[in-house]
Amino acid sequence: MDLANKKIVVTGGAGFLGKQVVQQLIAAGASVDNILVPRSRDYDLTQMDACQRVVAEQNIVVLLAAHVGGIGLNREKPAELFYDNLMMGTQLIHAAYQTGIEKFVCVGTICAYPKFTPVPFKEDDLWAGYPEETNAPYGIAKKALLVQLQSYRAQYGFDGIYLLPVNLYGPEDNFDPRSSHVIPALIHKVHEAQVKVEKTLPVWGDGSPTREIL
Repeated sequence: MDLANKKIVVTGGAGFLGKQVVQQLIAAGASVDNILVPRSRDYDLTQMDACQRVVAEQNIVVLLAAHVGGIGLNREKPAELFYDNLMMGTQLIHAAYQTGIEKFVCVGTICAYPKFTPVPFKEDDLWAGYPEETNAPYGIAKKALLVQLQSYRAQYGFDGIYLLPVNLYGPEDNFDPRSSHVIPALIHKVHEAQVKVEKTLPVWGDGSPTREIL
């Protein structure tokens, strides 16, 4: 697809992954003037009217926006994570279909996989069991968007795809101990231990879980 004249909206484009995606789109030929990065203060994507405003006059939608965090946030706010992610995704997909968007790219989550998925992860394992209980509300909400996109492709011919990256880390990551993921959380703990000259640091779990990191 020639991106030179395409109008592209990247929800979550100001976030950790979103910033990288915007730069890759520009490198692939998209015009920076044609890329819209909506902010949550201006567009509450849990509301249908905001979704409709975001996709209006666009050609491509990349859904990266999510209410997301580490184990602590998933334990504290499972209902919010389920509702916010389901409503944002479902309504944005439907608004994009109604508007006639050419291409919809939805980024899913590793939390959608079953609790005991072998590493390395394979897409064939996605429906082989229930997700890890702590992350299940978030993971199931995001996995529902895969089913929605498959359904809209089958019935309407809607060109929507669903990508499943594994655990991500890198520059500009979130290091907040209340909401960060495993790699930045461990980096933060190591840094704190060094600053405080401590010989030990707390790590959740018993050391047996495995992760695929990108």
